[in-house]
Amino acid sequence: MALSYSYKKPSYGGWGGSGGGTSSPTVPEVPTVQTTLPTSAYGQTIPVIWGKARLPAAYIWVPPILTVTSSHVEYWDTVTRTTAKMSARLRFARPLVPDSTWTMRKLYANGKLIYDGSVGYRQKGLKFTAYDGRSTQPRDPVMVREEGETNVSAHRGYLDIVVVDFDIVGLGAPPVFEAEWIQDAADTHDYDTFTTMGGNISFDLVVANWDSGVVYGYNTGLNAINWYSIYTRSEFFSVTDTAPYNYTFTFRYSKLLDRLVYLGSGTGTACEATLINPATGVQVAASAGTQSGVPLGGCLVDLNDASLLVGFSSSEQIYAFRLGEATSELSFASSTIWNGYTRIQCVTPGEVRGNEADFWFCADADLVKVTLTALGTHKSTTVVATLADDLRYAVYDDGDLVVWTDVATVKRIDGVTGAVEFTQAVPYQIQLAGTRDLADPDLNRIVNEFYFTAAGVSYFTDLQTGLTRSISGAVAVPIFYLFDGEDSIGVTQNVAGVPQLLRITTGDGSVRQLEDLLTDLMIYGGGYDASEVDVFNVDDTIQGAVFDVTAGVRDVARSIAEPYSIAIFERAGKVIFKRAFTDGSFAVDAVLASAGDIADNP
Repeated sequence: MALSYSYKKPSYGGWGGSGGGTSSPTVPEVPTVQTTLPTSAYGQTIPVIWGKARLPAAYIWVPPILTVTSSHVEYWDTVTRTTAKMSARLRFARPLVPDSTWTMRKLYANGKLIYDGSVGYRQKGLKFTAYDGRSTQPRDPVMVREEGETNVSAHRGYLDIVVVDFDIVGLGAPPVFEAEWIQDAADTHDYDTFTTMGGNISFDLVVANWDSGVVYGYNTGLNAINWYSIYTRSEFFSVTDTAPYNYTFTFRYSKLLDRLVYLGSGTGTACEATLINPATGVQVAASAGTQSGVPLGGCLVDLNDASLLVGFSSSEQIYAFRLGEATSELSFASSTIWNGYTRIQCVTPGEVRGNEADFWFCADADLVKVTLTALGTHKSTTVVATLADDLRYAVYDDGDLVVWTDVATVKRIDGVTGAVEFTQAVPYQIQLAGTRDLADPDLNRIVNEFYFTAAGVSYFTDLQTGLTRSISGAVAVPIFYLFDGEDSIGVTQNVAGVPQLLRITTGDGSVRQLEDLLTDLMIYGGGYDASEVDVFNVDDTIQGAVFDVTAGVRDVARSIAEPYSIAIFERAGKVIFKRAFTDGSFAVDAVLASAGDIADNP
């Protein structure tokens, strides 16, 4: 069986001919390329996996391929680019041991490594959810939205992943996926301390440019701006703020303007937005207008030719500053106790479109959308949802909002209707704004999962399902942290105030005992009770195995045992695996017993 879709390769404009006028030439059409996907077929065997193995995937489900065409003008020519994005459910294998825990360590597309959990690498834009086949695995939300809940099966009994909006033009079509799966892999924390040019210089405010691998730290004690490299884990540049304030808040970096910005004040309230040249430390501009109260949270969004710095304060005021390359102005400020709210807890950027952008606020029990124009002025305010519990934190995800409440629950809310799509309890509680170690939403690069840490445990909450996994061994008391879900790295400070780089790495699936494979094969593949299987004198180690149980468990066992000179026989109702070997004059079962033993693999 095959699923067929078509898309057109990118078309690029260019000058043609030599005698034409000044008008743009006609760009010839590129031939259509047919995409045929290798889907599973009726009767096709799904392999069984144990331990660790690299396996190819079969396409189980693919919705219509999304083709996006965009145009822009280069000089006098209009250039049109077409991308084709595909979502798919991929199936790799069935675990031999039911309800065992599996981790996808590496993912390949057409032989190219696009994800490596051992070093925290993920190809830019890659989004996927991995399912290890346990009985607790749910339906995939992407499939449910496309097909409807009653038409989608849960990911139970098989190792599946669902990739979302994967670029099939960049790697060719159809992409052949392979993955390395590891049973009972151990995820660990790896902390590296940044080396600094002046001893243990810490940063009080920090912002990361994840794309360039640069972290900017603002040290209020030294009035210094330190540049740190994520790649080398070291400080490589430092400048002094030429016009420092007694208090600084909401430290951000604008890629559009190549400027650092913060809210500064001599008293801690009534702050002005100050632009800093990151290469010199020179103050480029400061706003004449100021906000009210102590800034508690904020976010920065690039919109057209300017940046908007939006935030909220202890006086329950929301405000916006519009920033240019050398300009800063207070473009909007609400009244204090905005709309009667007594506790604003978070602001997160939403959709940016044309000449306006959405900003979502957690205000008491309301989820509020505020739309600002490209000039930073207020356009509209909409209460999208009112919940039973107060909100603490929110993340914008594909048109929906994932929100955390003050009673340790997480909810996904439709960004248009306000309907609650799920509610899940989480094993942590996000603190109040102004007291939390967790960075504001725009400082984190969130991909698929939200990261939170407390009491030495790292928690990862799936944005699509609300389910949370945990890894022990984190720093017990982080001072401040932000996280990049694309590369599985974080920037934090230890209790001494020293900046550190955190990596979440996946173990390589160290070697396992062959004895365990033989035992699991007979118990879970052949239906034997554990008391009916014995293994003697087998101390070999292996990494993993992939096989087809439909061939018969005893046949599979023989194919495994023969290269290791292991005999298989039955004795007194037990299946026995035993290697015959000698040690000088001492022999251990060099031959089968004369009576009572039934040879399976003599």
